[in-house]
Amino acid sequence: MDNKVCGVVVTYNPNIDDLQILINSMTSQVDEIIIVDNGSSTDFSGLRIPDKLHFEFLNENAGIGRAQNIGARLAIKNDCKFVCFFDQDSRLEPKFISSLKDAYSDLTQQGIKVGALGPIIIDERSGKKFPFYRYTTFKRIVVSADENEKYIETQQLISSGTFFGVDIWSSESENHEGFFLEYVDTDWCLRLSQKGYKLFGVTKAHLIHKLGDDRKKILNVLEVPIHSTYRYFYVFRNGVYCSFYRKFPFSWSSYNIFRLISFFFIMLMLKKDKLKFTRYVSLGIYDGIRKNFSRKLK
Repeated sequence: MDNKVCGVVVTYNPNIDDLQILINSMTSQVDEIIIVDNGSSTDFSGLRIPDKLHFEFLNENAGIGRAQNIGARLAIKNDCKFVCFFDQDSRLEPKFISSLKDAYSDLTQQGIKVGALGPIIIDERSGKKFPFYRYTTFKRIVVSADENEKYIETQQLISSGTFFGVDIWSSESENHEGFFLEYVDTDWCLRLSQKGYKLFGVTKAHLIHKLGDDRKKILNVLEVPIHSTYRYFYVFRNGVYCSFYRKFPFSWSSYNIFRLISFFFIMLMLKKDKLKFTRYVSLGIYDGIRKNFSRKLK
């Protein structure tokens, strides 16, 4: 495999300029690029495509979990040793991949069972660095992205920028495709942890990320993302399922239930379409309890 790295990008109706910026930032850093498109109506003909890039077009929006699974399988088929997932609105900083590869080598040489690594993610608009998280009962501990530390152990990584060796990828460790979106990365990370793997943030690796959602501050303290109403169905369905059926640590499950309850009342105050929001949340809770992943809302 010669330590080949494949960058897997999932797209859905992307902004072509943003996607081109991502491709340009990847080209000199990875050995292969696979773009899995989820049935977009976008015209990709204006893209400048390097030879190392391969498109995989799906006929419909199959969700981020399935699209990433398809990309990872193709990377393995092409004899890549590492895979790194990216969202369509991200941008790699210089030495991004080399920093992650060096960290992987360093940690494994220390005898650590490495599951996945992630970068410091920086919001393009605000310049804010996203922290890493650990959990205790009913509480999430925020671990600042302190660049004085080489590595920060965490229980959760954001999907974009997640880097892992293909040796951990199997039918049992693939994304849950039924989730469609929301909790896909959280579920994947926690299942890896259950198997004894460690997750780390690598402070030398930086990824610029453009957040697509509007955000509002509550009492000038708490900042929350404002999604399209249909997405809350997936938030609550997948969140309820993970808390009650995945047998994740009680510290995480209890915090997640507390978060969902708090999130419901906060969003109920902020959303204009309160009846529609409440209906979608109720459907999500109902389907989560019943383990029903057949319903799709848009």
